[in-house]
Amino acid sequence: MKKILFILTLFFPLLIFSQYYTGQRVFSEKFPVEVIDNKQDTYIEIKNSNIDIIVAVKDLSKDIVIQHAYIKAKENYKFKNIPVGNYICMYMWTDLLGNRHYSIDDKSMDFPVNQIGGYEITMEKSVAGNLSQSAIDEDDFFN
Repeated sequence: MKKILFILTLFFPLLIFSQYYTGQRVFSEKFPVEVIDNKQDTYIEIKNSNIDIIVAVKDLSKDIVIQHAYIKAKENYKFKNIPVGNYICMYMWTDLLGNRHYSIDDKSMDFPVNQIGGYEITMEKSVAGNLSQSAIDEDDFFN
């Protein structure tokens, strides 16, 4: 019995935190179908820190989320073929106590016609960072 308990204790955290994979669309029922533009060679790359997050890319002019993804801790994810427009990223994560947190970028990202390339966002606190975020609530994240 002690061996079984030890094995469960050892692997139980992996079962809890491994339910999703990087790039998975975990809220496909809450957000519309993904919007991409294959004519645009653009991206937003998220370089994640030490906690799993969900990132939603929101079109400011249409006020809709065009893409979202679950990103595991210490992994990167690239949202590709971002259409022409102005966008912000919103973030959702759960702390070690099980509390959900939501935030939004304070600056937008512009994707003009025929742009090549994109933006990289590193999810770490930084004194010299050039992107700040503000707290939002759950309704702001999903609407």
